[in-house]
Amino acid sequence: MDLRIVNTCNNDCIYCLEQSLRRKDKFLSHEYIFNILKKQKTKKILTFFWWNPLLHPNLLEIIKFSKNIWFQNIWLLTNSYWLDRYDLWNLKKNWLNSFWIYFNSFDKKKHNLIVWKTWIKLKELLKNIKFLKKNKFFIKIIIHINKQNIDTIYKDILILNKKYWINNFEFINYFPFDRPYREFKHILEYSIKKNRQSINMLFLVINKLNLNVNFVKFNKSFFGKYMKFYNFQKWILEQIWEEDKEILNWKDIPFCRKENRCESCFLIDNCKWYGL
Repeated sequence: MDLRIVNTCNNDCIYCLEQSLRRKDKFLSHEYIFNILKKQKTKKILTFFWWNPLLHPNLLEIIKFSKNIWFQNIWLLTNSYWLDRYDLWNLKKNWLNSFWIYFNSFDKKKHNLIVWKTWIKLKELLKNIKFLKKNKFFIKIIIHINKQNIDTIYKDILILNKKYWINNFEFINYFPFDRPYREFKHILEYSIKKNRQSINMLFLVINKLNLNVNFVKFNKSFFGKYMKFYNFQKWILEQIWEEDKEILNWKDIPFCRKENRCESCFLIDNCKWYGL
């Protein structure tokens, strides 16, 4: 079960699809969250996702409640800001055993450019990753691939593996017809053809290190000869939103096609407008 408990974040990442979902009520009340959790009798895994759940003032109380009902594993998706405010032993005792952490680049300028307005610097992020790993939490690193990090991403995961002991990664493609792309196209857009060498290096490093990886919302052309990493059913089909489906079925030419956003679009292999 995925559950959003906050409507705010300490970062303002330029690729984030949640910008339009910020609310005046920054935190969902723990009473409201408890009512939702009580109804999930068949679920065993709970993930607190979107924004930064560590900001919620009642997070520990929510985690304890989750443990006391049906959930056997609790995961948390975060940029790690405010991690130092928590007693890790207390979190683990209440079955929070996994952190999924956003990462952009080891290049400080690129990191700051992507997260834009941030309260967590690269140094603090890396410190938190190492601290969690030393305390034997499961960690998965989430990386949005874009123009700023695509040339160095294979080096980044090599460092994360060798220096920070990370073996699990999820790579997410930016979304070529969503709002962030329209505003930050010059920062996000990359070319699969021009960056083929770097992309191939990424796959070579993954294979050599035998990493556990997922690729979310990438089209077939991204993978080239490494098609074993392409899973349309699990990592594309299940994540198509309703507005994505509408674009595929538009009677008129969709704006994404008019603006030539096709190369990196994860829906390109199923779009009737491609090649028009």
